[in-house]
Order: sequence, then C-alpha cells, then structure tokens
Amino acid sequence: MEEKADGTRIVRRTGWSEFAAGLKPGPERYAERLTDPAVDIDGDIAMVWSPYVFTIDGRVAHCGTDHFDMVREAGRWKILNITWSKRTTGCPA
Repeated sequence: MEEKADGTRIVRRTGWSEFAAGLKPGPERYAERLTDPAVDIDGDIAMVWSPYVFTIDGRVAHCGTDHFDMVREAGRWKILNITWSKRTTGCPA
C-alpha cells in the first residue's frame, strides 16, 4: 500500500520475478532499517511486523511498515510473502 503526499493510496501486486527484476544495482547506497520488530511464531509458521525507514545515500526516501509471512522448512526459515506500506511524509530521520 503506497500513500501519496496528497493522501491517495495505491495497492500494487507484484510477483517474485517482477519484484526481483526491479532490484537493479547502481551507484546509490540503499538501506532499509527495521525498527521495533514484532515476531510471532506458532510451530513452523511466523509473522514479522515492523516499522521501517528506507534511505538512499543516507537520506530518508520513504518509510512505512513491513509484514513478512514466514515458514520453516527443513529447519530453515523462508519468506513466503511480503506486504508493506510506503509513504514519503512523516518519516523519522
């Protein structure tokens, strides 16, 4: 869910291959910092919920909340689904 500066909201659905194709290396330094993550686990399923701040070359680009659905297979945790919100206003520095 992306919230524009004017308050309008857009929902985009992206498959894994489309998501990965959008990750292209360049000279910029990208960083996403999770803040205060909450993790709930029940057997071999888990959920991670966390506010985040995304920076490009050390400057805040946007922020929001990440939600990860996780499954444990053969003793290893894997991401099953990612959902996030994104806004450019009201982000912590």
